[in-house]
Amino acid sequence: MMNLFRLLAIILVFLLFGSVVNGEEKKLKFRGNASKDTNTENIVIKISPEMIVLDEFKELGNQYESLKNYAKEIDKFAKPRKKLKFRGNAQNIYSQYADSVVYIANYKGKSVGAGFLIDRAGIILTNWHVVEGAKEVAVWIKPKDGSLNEEVLFEDIDPYLGYVAATKILPDLALIKVGGFPKNIKVVSNFGSIKDIEMGDQVYAIGHPEGLPWTFTIGNVSQIRPNHKWTYEDGSKHEADLIQTQTPISPGNSGGPLFDGDGKLLGINTLQAGGQNLNFAVAVEHARNFINKNPAIKKINPGSELMKKDFPNAKTQDYNKNGIIDTWYTDDDKNGEIDTAYLDDNEDGKIEAILIDDNENGVWEIQIIDEDQDGKPEKALLDRDEDGKLDTVAYDTNQDGEWDKFEELS
Repeated sequence: MMNLFRLLAIILVFLLFGSVVNGEEKKLKFRGNASKDTNTENIVIKISPEMIVLDEFKELGNQYESLKNYAKEIDKFAKPRKKLKFRGNAQNIYSQYADSVVYIANYKGKSVGAGFLIDRAGIILTNWHVVEGAKEVAVWIKPKDGSLNEEVLFEDIDPYLGYVAATKILPDLALIKVGGFPKNIKVVSNFGSIKDIEMGDQVYAIGHPEGLPWTFTIGNVSQIRPNHKWTYEDGSKHEADLIQTQTPISPGNSGGPLFDGDGKLLGINTLQAGGQNLNFAVAVEHARNFINKNPAIKKINPGSELMKKDFPNAKTQDYNKNGIIDTWYTDDDKNGEIDTAYLDDNEDGKIEAILIDDNENGVWEIQIIDEDQDGKPEKALLDRDEDGKLDTVAYDTNQDGEWDKFEELS
């Protein structure tokens, strides 16, 4: 019994400083002995509060609460919307691409906007001014069909964490990488061209104007404005070929798609000028060029990119050898011996488990797991006799930081 309480105390000490995201002992690829893993390479990484690390457990909780509180603020402005009734092209375009459009909250810059999926790897295109000043943003996908006819409550929808992977300030564009993005959402891949646009063509926009999420608007092309220059209130200067339209857009539409009648992407809705029906979208040609110059984003693990500089000498590993880093080994007490491993086996940018070798003898004696991805561990797997086989499970069923049950593994 004394050994059990001593073990409990050890685990609780670690949990005061760490947590994990989404794992299950049957699904984990155990990394062998802590001190004998040689297939690693030294690189500089960053550890963010979103990646649950031992010395920032409390900070992660604070950030999660901050994000949820910001969702409550969004909800104050998110209004119910009437059921949509469209016919012909409009109906087809909305039904095809509404799910492709996401709601983006730059919760550090206190701004919101739209974006849309352009690659199955979880790459989202939006405006630079939507993500300005942020390394990470909150990303919400459209709720299930029907719920938009009632009040949208972002507090009740779990957001994804998006890494701002690339920006191009002059044409006001940005790319966000999201891990674990749903595979059933349609990719916006049918790009058109401003060369095919005629004055008066009907165009369609999807966005979130003035607290009205996933709004669909229709208008006409008024003019093409080559090499148009504009300046935002913060003094940032921009230049791009713009499509001037009468399609109503407002703050919250920024970063959303502009389609033609065939469902081809023509531009990215970007700004509204003074006067009535003076709305502009950055031409799709700029987006195509921007995307083509950033092919490496497909291989980015958002979690590793969001890591802070707490562990500049961490060793990384591509455990499943698919070209994406999924394991990090660290020397937390800085004595030259690896004592902690962070696992992201599904490569969604979130740590699935933390392995701990407290006495640095080459055996992982503790695995900490969070199955519901809320930053609070429900389970710890233990190898008490350090024979390389897990023998005990500890449960925290109500996630209050206190272990409720221990179970011997047969």
